[in-house]
Amino acid sequence: MTNVVRFKAKSEWTAEQNLQTFIENCRKHLIAFGSDNWLENNWSTYKHTRKVIARFSTNLKPSNSYHFEPLSSPFIEFAKAYIKNVYTDNPVSNLQRHMEAIRILEEALILGAGEADILRIDGTVLARLNDVFHRQLSDATARNKAGYQMELILNFCRKQLIAPGLPEWSNPYPKEKDLTIAVDEEGNECRKDKMPTNEEMMLVADIFSKAPVLGIEAEYFTAVFALLMCAPSRCSEEFELPVNCLEWEENRAGVEKLGIRWVAAKKGKAKIKWVPTEMEDVVVEAVERLKRIGKPAREAAKFAEENPGQFNIHSGCITPAGFSLDDALSIEQFNAAISTDYASLDNNVIWLTKLRDENNGNISYRSLGAHEYQKYTRKFPNWPYVDKNKNVKASEALLLHRENEFHADFNTRGFSFSLPTVNHVNDRFVEKDAKGDRTLWAKHGFSLKSGESIELNTHCARHWLSTMSEDGGMGELHLANWAGRAQVSDNRKYDNRPEAQKAEQTAELMIPEDANVLEKIKHRIPISFVDVGKDLPGSAIVTELGICEHDYAILPCQSNGDCETCKELVCIKGFSDSLKILKKRETEVKAQLSKAIKDEGAGVFGADRWVSSHIWRITHIRTKISLLENENIPEGAVIRMPEEYDPSPVKEMLRDKGLANDIKQPADLDVPDDIFKIMEL
Repeated sequence: MTNVVRFKAKSEWTAEQNLQTFIENCRKHLIAFGSDNWLENNWSTYKHTRKVIARFSTNLKPSNSYHFEPLSSPFIEFAKAYIKNVYTDNPVSNLQRHMEAIRILEEALILGAGEADILRIDGTVLARLNDVFHRQLSDATARNKAGYQMELILNFCRKQLIAPGLPEWSNPYPKEKDLTIAVDEEGNECRKDKMPTNEEMMLVADIFSKAPVLGIEAEYFTAVFALLMCAPSRCSEEFELPVNCLEWEENRAGVEKLGIRWVAAKKGKAKIKWVPTEMEDVVVEAVERLKRIGKPAREAAKFAEENPGQFNIHSGCITPAGFSLDDALSIEQFNAAISTDYASLDNNVIWLTKLRDENNGNISYRSLGAHEYQKYTRKFPNWPYVDKNKNVKASEALLLHRENEFHADFNTRGFSFSLPTVNHVNDRFVEKDAKGDRTLWAKHGFSLKSGESIELNTHCARHWLSTMSEDGGMGELHLANWAGRAQVSDNRKYDNRPEAQKAEQTAELMIPEDANVLEKIKHRIPISFVDVGKDLPGSAIVTELGICEHDYAILPCQSNGDCETCKELVCIKGFSDSLKILKKRETEVKAQLSKAIKDEGAGVFGADRWVSSHIWRITHIRTKISLLENENIPEGAVIRMPEEYDPSPVKEMLRDKGLANDIKQPADLDVPDDIFKIMEL
């Protein structure tokens, strides 16, 4: 943008003068993010179709995208000028790290200098940066990227004489090694830890099949895990599945396929995750188990939805018919109502004491209903829905269950409803430290042959399926869609194959062992003479019409580039360029032949020789086109002009003298009638 007035620092000016001139220059002359929104604190623009946001909010007070406190003055003036200046030079698609660095610098200025003024920046302020970085950014990658932007800001202040005496500051936060692609021992160990063994996954299948005789806890949690094994998914996504999540649909072959209506987390979209045919029966069985186990909980949630604040008087209650909702409950009636075994209402249970005190020492169905309604619905921030998009109600959630449903010592509360957490599921499959006895493995005697502990968390299934799919050759886009990922590049985070194996697969894809000539042309792989049936060492040359068989090491090309009629040019069936060019040449030669025939009829000297030449040429071209379009010839086949249709001059002479008996006479050829159509104009 050569017509934009840019700021240039002057050594004779003070730091304050350079700063003010810089701010005024950016405010008046730079149009990035608009020219009339300086006083606004939330800027936006577009880079191509992507919206770019610059929100000048502070870290010192809680904020979100819609409600925030702006950066402190006068620092905010510098921040706005700096962002305009940077974006003018480099209009990136995301300013997140730039803004993180600016907010951290503001906080460090206040801690080190007592005010948010860029002119007060010095070594004391820089000494505060490390504490602020670690407090505001817990992720090492975020610190590395924001630290790089901080280094640029400080260098800018020093170079533009806004802080000429500022000590050097280099980004101290190194780039974190990506262990998912690292080829060293550390990377191999990381992938090994994430990737469960086939033995572990088969143990899940084993315990799933035996779950009906092992108890309701095994039935429920193995069903949850089984759904994770049918498509790469996150466990938290299962909590939003409705009871009618299964979808049957015919594919192109007319075969019914099973899918699960699924909403992927982390910017994923609602879609159907198709279930592998081998897993269809397992998925149907898992869903049926979860529907059966969760039915009482869904009925309780439905009651709460339709009767807010009212106690669900269930089959376990022992109060007589017509019992008033406001009458005091005895200890026996209270215990029956909420499935407890308290000896008295006068105990030290905090919630019970509070409830009793708030109701004059008595507890009724009415007061108990208000308490229980609040207790269970507050677990759902979007009550009566379980998801933020408000598509699935608690009364429709597949994974809903009652309180204490799987507890060994406490009674199940018949009126209750709850959803598990990821930790609840992991506790049943990860043998670790003191939690080992709580796992299904320990409870039911399952173990690895090696005797090692089984640490199979819910995300292991996602890694296992993704890696197995990569190993099986599933396409990257197909895998990303199946797993519900927002970006295809996310696949690599779940590909735990050794790097050597990935390299081998890449090589196999690039150069298949049985690759024919056509495949080699498409992949730009050298074509040997042997590939086209010629017993010579070395590589042939790929031309626009096919493969040149001429050995240039022995003799230069004698056809002077006239490939259309050259005997050493072979065409490849399926090589689209050659067919396209031959058809274009056919049209051109046909026009020239028509003119030569017309001239011959008019008695033009020498026209008869041109007619013969054009007929000879167009016959070659049309023969090759006919063979390339022949449906009976397979793709990749090497096509030559049949020698009996175009014998060499030497063989013609020998045949005329009766010296070459192996050469067929034209009359001996079994020529189909339609071959002569090649000669027609």
